[in-house]
Amino acid sequence: MLRRLATFAACVVFLGVVPTGSLFVTTLPTGADVWVDGTYVGRSPVFADALAAGRHTIGLARAGWAAQQVEATVVAGQTTLSALRLEPAQPAVPLAGGTLAIHGVDVLAVTIDGVAVARGKDGTYPASAGSHELSVRTAHGKFTRAVTVWPQTRTDVVLQTTAVAVRPSVVAPADDYLAPGAILIDGDKIVIHAPGHEATAHLGSTTYRLDGRTLDYASPPALIGQRLYLPIDFLTALTATAR
Repeated sequence: MLRRLATFAACVVFLGVVPTGSLFVTTLPTGADVWVDGTYVGRSPVFADALAAGRHTIGLARAGWAAQQVEATVVAGQTTLSALRLEPAQPAVPLAGGTLAIHGVDVLAVTIDGVAVARGKDGTYPASAGSHELSVRTAHGKFTRAVTVWPQTRTDVVLQTTAVAVRPSVVAPADDYLAPGAILIDGDKIVIHAPGHEATAHLGSTTYRLDGRTLDYASPPALIGQRLYLPIDFLTALTATAR
């Protein structure tokens, strides 16, 4: 009999069988989404079985309540109870707003995200921080642009009525859009390797090359501190899925 048990134990070790236990997660209030080691297991109260013995990470999320991440130890052949109390989420602190300055056209009216905005005494238009749809009505027609406003910063937008270049002079940090290592700067030359795209540009030049095509933007590449800034339209084209 002992020989049989020894043989069985050796087979268990040989086959790599891992001792397992279970986890029962409850929350107050109930109805929280629950993840165990990054895998979604359901809403609380929830029972997760066949977990390897040892420490596991429990993630909790519920609208209106602060997300939590805690650890629990599962014991082989047992059910571990994890009872957790959720805390109300703290209200988000709104970011300070910025302003928009519009150049190149005589502005008749401006709307941001469909809401009319009056021009300030300094000639700029107030806007909350974040991405917006800017619409400008002029004597030559209506211009619509996607713009990003940074906190306590003036964003300059250049509009042109000619058919040559109607690209706005709105720039953004390239490393917010591109993966680390995608940008190579050699002197004034900039080479960018993005998934499915190849591009070049030069500091001080408004001419860009993207996948063999020449593009003209109102803004040249700019180095501000250690960060490279490029036109948002150019960055959007670089991150678009190649066909």
